[in-house]
Amino acid sequence: MNKKRIITSAAIGTIALVGLSVSLTLAWYGASDRLNMRSLDVVVAGQTNLKISDSSELSTFVSDLDLSPVEKEFVFVPVSSMNKKSWMATQSHNPVFYDCSSSLVPSSGEPNLEIAEYGFFRKSIYLFTNIDYYVTLDTDPESPNHCLFEANDEVNTARAQQLKRDNPDWTLSVSEIKEKLDSLVNCLRVSILVTEENHYNYYIVDPYKQSVTTLGGRLDNDRDGYYDCYRTVNGETRETIYGEVNDREKIVYDNPIGGSDEKIEQEDHYFGNSFDAVSRKIAYTYNKEASTANGLEIAKEESFSLEDINSEATKLLIPCYANKPTEIIVSIYLEGWDLDCINATMGASFSTKLNFKLLRGIIG
Repeated sequence: MNKKRIITSAAIGTIALVGLSVSLTLAWYGASDRLNMRSLDVVVAGQTNLKISDSSELSTFVSDLDLSPVEKEFVFVPVSSMNKKSWMATQSHNPVFYDCSSSLVPSSGEPNLEIAEYGFFRKSIYLFTNIDYYVTLDTDPESPNHCLFEANDEVNTARAQQLKRDNPDWTLSVSEIKEKLDSLVNCLRVSILVTEENHYNYYIVDPYKQSVTTLGGRLDNDRDGYYDCYRTVNGETRETIYGEVNDREKIVYDNPIGGSDEKIEQEDHYFGNSFDAVSRKIAYTYNKEASTANGLEIAKEESFSLEDINSEATKLLIPCYANKPTEIIVSIYLEGWDLDCINATMGASFSTKLNFKLLRGIIG
């Protein structure tokens, strides 16, 4: 089988915490803690019938291509693939990712939504074959060059030891801290956009997919222990529903139970997250079951697991026609709505290897 691989080498990133500033512009971390990737080495290697380039010029296609980053530092922040139908409808040349909704929600309850300008890796590459063939990812665990997504054991161990030294009063052991760091790969995503007009398509790979990720819901952005709320024009305090929903008029709220909110003891900031909170006693609280029955739909991530891709009926297909460069946009990002995208992964390191292979011939 002829194969081509993208290797994000030894660490697709050694990710380190580089700053802390209190902000409400990131939904998925308690504050705007940015992750710094100190190195990003991407190597693409291939065999005879499948070549690659970062240019559509035929003379540039080779079997091995080094796609090392042009910048010394690369910053990851959680983003989301939500609202992808809007940009796909226009056949955008690049996938569009969104950062979180602002906590400063107007009286309409519609959170602000901003396009993410950074925080993810994105690269345009071209595949070239001398025959008409479908190309896909090699996720067969029996293959010597199958895709690989794993935590960087050495770096994460050192990071866990450092955190324990700096915070001796933490109750977690070094191994428990490392386990949390290793879980970063659970919210890792790789996406592939096929840009050719007649075959325009977008694929999201969730390597450690356990369940469907919902691209919306309640959050505790300011980490006070309570779900975020907004004030309506009538003066009601209602819980904010972030993310991609079909119709906010269909959100159903329960009446406040009344009384005073109690002070909630917070976890250490490093291990906190914005998904776990309780409702304020004075707030109209979100009723998920009643809202769903009322027709509310919160978008769900459409993604492939490695097992999905490895099946005979795989739908992750990149059509490549003989002697014609096929452009794809490869993105690597952290899905902010994944429940594993939490503060405890800050400073983690992981490695990624993507392998492309010829699947079957194109008929007709």
